[in-house]
Amino acid sequence: MVEAILFLGGNILGLSVYYKNKEQKKKKPLHALMSKGSPQLIPADDDKKQTGSGKIEAVKKRTPEERKALRVLSGNVGAVALLLASRFHPAAYLPGAALALYACIPIYKRTYIAIFQEKKLKNDVLNGLVVAGTVGTGHILVTAIFTFVSNLGTVVVQKSKGYSEEMLKGVYDQKVSTVWLLREGTEIETPIEEIKINDVIIVHTGELIPLDGNILHGAVTVDQHALTGESIPVEKGEGDKVLASTVVIAGYARVKVTQTGQNTVVAKIENVLQGTSHFKTGIQLKGEEWADKAAAPILGLGLILWPFQGAAVTTAVFNMSPGNGIRLSASAQTLTHIILAAQENILIKDGRVLEQLMEVDTVIFDKTGTLTEDEHAVSRILPVNGDYNEDEILYYAAATEQKVNHPLAKAIIEKSKDAGITLPDASLSDSRYEVGMGVTATVKSKTTQVGSLSFMEKAGIPIPDEIKDDVTATIAEGFSVVMVVIEGHIVGAIEIQAQLRPEVTQVIKDLRERGIKHMYILSGDQMEPTRQMAKMLELDGYFHNVSPEDKSNIIEKLQREGKKVCFIGDGINDVIAMKKANASISLSGASSIATDVAQVVLMSGTLLELDNLFEIAQNLKNKLIMTITSYTTVVLVSFSSIVFLGAPPFVALVIQSLVNNTYGMSQALLPLKQLRDNKKLEYETEKKLLAEKNPDL
Repeated sequence: MVEAILFLGGNILGLSVYYKNKEQKKKKPLHALMSKGSPQLIPADDDKKQTGSGKIEAVKKRTPEERKALRVLSGNVGAVALLLASRFHPAAYLPGAALALYACIPIYKRTYIAIFQEKKLKNDVLNGLVVAGTVGTGHILVTAIFTFVSNLGTVVVQKSKGYSEEMLKGVYDQKVSTVWLLREGTEIETPIEEIKINDVIIVHTGELIPLDGNILHGAVTVDQHALTGESIPVEKGEGDKVLASTVVIAGYARVKVTQTGQNTVVAKIENVLQGTSHFKTGIQLKGEEWADKAAAPILGLGLILWPFQGAAVTTAVFNMSPGNGIRLSASAQTLTHIILAAQENILIKDGRVLEQLMEVDTVIFDKTGTLTEDEHAVSRILPVNGDYNEDEILYYAAATEQKVNHPLAKAIIEKSKDAGITLPDASLSDSRYEVGMGVTATVKSKTTQVGSLSFMEKAGIPIPDEIKDDVTATIAEGFSVVMVVIEGHIVGAIEIQAQLRPEVTQVIKDLRERGIKHMYILSGDQMEPTRQMAKMLELDGYFHNVSPEDKSNIIEKLQREGKKVCFIGDGINDVIAMKKANASISLSGASSIATDVAQVVLMSGTLLELDNLFEIAQNLKNKLIMTITSYTTVVLVSFSSIVFLGAPPFVALVIQSLVNNTYGMSQALLPLKQLRDNKKLEYETEKKLLAEKNPDL
């Protein structure tokens, strides 16, 4: 009866730990710690689900590796409990030993992989020898304790991993299911799977272009920033190519399909993403790499001592590697620094990125939306003569375009608001918008026109000599320019360009001082604006007119040159580059795809926290070095006590493992204690100030 109770109790204890971990809802410490948290703040190992109201919910989903690690750890807990109980009743020994051997399986798997697949002498081999030595000499409780420490580290490591392939599934959730097929002059709603090459489909304002093709008839304004990185919507007419997953801002067109299914540009991007989903899954913590390098000399020392000291001493020596404790403490320290980063409004979704940021020597910025603001702005107004001043030109331009939903029109209207200009009321009948050209309207009984140079050429309106050189130079630099016409004569021109983020100059300076050697701009924009921005910011170079595939190729080229690359971007067109880079960062408010893929999201939507992120990574590096130094000291003391002082080897083995891991965990949790103390001090200070202001309270 007693034996049955002990057996049942030990297993219930182990299983309870497993099911507690399985059923317990995910805590969201980042939500609680973020003082200016975003509703998009999602824990690192959660999936996210978009509800109809736009609210993002966290959905718990453990990876198979994490579930497996938790099962083994649960068995490990039961093994230790039963083996301790067997000291009082021997019947508990056999089930405890069985669970202990079960807990050895992950260690033996890693040992097998290291020897027979990787063909490397690593710390995993030493761990396998330690387990073999403790089991072979009959010290099963030592086996259980040792494997518990190792398996606990595995669970912590799994919890710090970022999204896996599941994150990439359905990443292009804007895909359409049906399209308008033109057949014998009639538009027929047709499933997209039935569309074939050379079919003609119809696209309208506000719709997503479903497939790659060429325009047969009509004209559209297309926002293709998501795929090409171009900051300004482009005009597409007859004969021009359009791409799937780009958006029709305005217009109507008949498109002859040239690519379907997996041959479209957007599908090719998705395929590349799937192919790079495991790009960094094999990267280990730096401390583990250092421990692997120490495996060969430790193995040699143990084999030398075996004939003289015996199997027990040799087994204890195999445990001298610092990797036995680093697996746990380094991971715990990483998670701690993730919480500290949250205090700085930085969401770290993959703890390994802190390890990678320590080695980064090259930073690549996407231009549009990362170095520049999302909104465009009027940068200059060019009057033709004294008939109309800048405010008057701006007034007529804004009044003409106030009913047009176009980024350039919005920039003009926003500028008029900033200037305090009151626009007249206008109905939709007051203006006529010609896609790709411009707008014609009546303002104060005058016929006005605002549009591109193509609009002016079509209308037969010449550009005045007074502004011709400035307009030509503006276009050559890659900026947008709209002409303002009153009663058939151009009275001025308005230059519009994307605005540099105000913090960029200081961020670049901070990164230089931190030791970042190389910084580049990588953009789908034209050469001249990209070159000028790189020159203004004193960067080391730039890449222009770059496609999404080319972005990843450029990063791979830099990596082959020995550079460790951090990529900072904000759009769909950046996600392949993010997966290829050693570290990837996006901004809150960027495309949901970019923030899904990026390892780090700067939650304020600016680059201001970038320096803090690198500071946190450096602090983690310093902690790891201190931890490894302390581990080395403990190892030397343990070795000396065994070999020279005759200490019991398995006692020393257990003490060494527990001391090292206790120290490592304390180092990992110390910043959290300091954080708690700081918050307590802030509370006490506020309470004291409140008491001074309100003595009666």
